[in-house]
Amino acid sequence: MNKVSGTLLSVYFFIFFWFWWIITWCCTLFLRIICFKSVKLFLKKMFYPNKKLSVFYFEVFGPESAGNKYRTGKWRDILNANNFKTKSAYVFEYHEYLQLTSHASSMPFFLMGFMWFRFWQILQSAFYDVVIVRRELLMFNDYGNLFFEHLLFAIHAKRIIDFDDDIAAAKKEPRKISLFGKLLLEHPKKFSKSLKYYTHFMPGTNYLKNLAIQFHQDIKEEQMLVLPTCVDYNSEPKKNYSLTREEIIIGWVGTRSNAHNLNLIINSLNFLSSKYKIRLLVICNAPYIVPALFPIEFIRWEEKNEVSNLLKMDVGIMPLENTAEQRGKCGFKLIQYMGCGIVSMATALTINNEIIDDGINGFLVPPDADWTPYFEKVFQSRNQFPLIGKCAGEKIESNYSFSSNKDRVISFLKYAAHD
Repeated sequence: MNKVSGTLLSVYFFIFFWFWWIITWCCTLFLRIICFKSVKLFLKKMFYPNKKLSVFYFEVFGPESAGNKYRTGKWRDILNANNFKTKSAYVFEYHEYLQLTSHASSMPFFLMGFMWFRFWQILQSAFYDVVIVRRELLMFNDYGNLFFEHLLFAIHAKRIIDFDDDIAAAKKEPRKISLFGKLLLEHPKKFSKSLKYYTHFMPGTNYLKNLAIQFHQDIKEEQMLVLPTCVDYNSEPKKNYSLTREEIIIGWVGTRSNAHNLNLIINSLNFLSSKYKIRLLVICNAPYIVPALFPIEFIRWEEKNEVSNLLKMDVGIMPLENTAEQRGKCGFKLIQYMGCGIVSMATALTINNEIIDDGINGFLVPPDADWTPYFEKVFQSRNQFPLIGKCAGEKIESNYSFSSNKDRVISFLKYAAHD
């Protein structure tokens, strides 16, 4: 029964996809024939010469996700307060995304919904000056040989892509294409090839910037803005280390998709639990359950309690595997911990080496190293936590806050709109 249902669903998706592929290409060709981009620019100069610069965000997740909040929502507020007009469009609420991607049988509905809504959102964005695509136009959908990118190209002269992960590595590009994928024109290097359809770029780190240049060697320096994922904790309380206690709370914040990184430190904490009273606090959208000799506390992530839950940590950790995908991370966990004045530990990969000054505002652990001696070093430095936490907060405020990056973003968007 399941096999038959799966076959019928594949047929349904096949028909749905080709219907939207034809519709999309008809729109694309029509817009190119009438030279829509040139007509739009002419109308703007003639009838709206002094209107606010408008920016349309194509977001991946709904407003309740951290990615939407910190890489889109906060910037929209800042831009609107600085004589811009902004709008953002997403397809699914975050809980809907988790539900639709939790099982293979529900993925076709996720992909079909994404195509349906994204098509209309691209058309809605037509008269905005600049569009910013977060990560991908069609998430998880590599079919159609970049047909939505072609549509966006036909409508907009200024197209920015904002990405805070090595998405090509996450997709394991170049991918091996199945027969079904070939029938749907699946692209083996969809993300890396899609970069040529953008005019400007906002990677989250210098590492991602260099990757983008490898994929798209015509990119000029002025077309790129390295924009870290910023926080704004000025009005929030900072970690208070004056209240000493025997138990050391080691904290981690993230999603279920990267909770497996905690496996890298469990053996070390099991070993050290005989010498130190420790607790692992996991702030996530799903529980982290493994055999452990110490307590593991789960708190479901909520935006309204984000900072208060972070402040329960004594040491925030960011363990990473030494892989291409994880070298593309943007260190947002560290930015969150350190922005709250929390002492942090992280694997010394790419951006983590830029965020943490080892021994001054946090601690670095060499890639592939056993965390045991590094945990012990940190535990024995508890009397220095207040100073290290203070230095951590100052580093984030001066380099990774919205206020410290505001002028750069505004200048870049104005440049992109008139380039």
